[in-house]
Amino acid sequence: MINGTLNRLTRDEQALLLEVLFSQRYALDLVSVEIADIENGSKPTDELVYKRLIALYDKLIDEI
Repeated sequence: MINGTLNRLTRDEQALLLEVLFSQRYALDLVSVEIADIENGSKPTDELVYKRLIALYDKLIDEI
């Protein structure tokens, strides 16, 4: 589903969506919830994805 939606958006629309996610701090919230879901076992994933999410969270926190 995400790939289909993403493919229908223009590059400008994708950039605008990211800008909104960052400006409203939703990006940080989404990453935080994703990590919490993985840590409490409600969302299975592999170790690489988990580590990438942690690194992304740290980078987002540093920008705030």
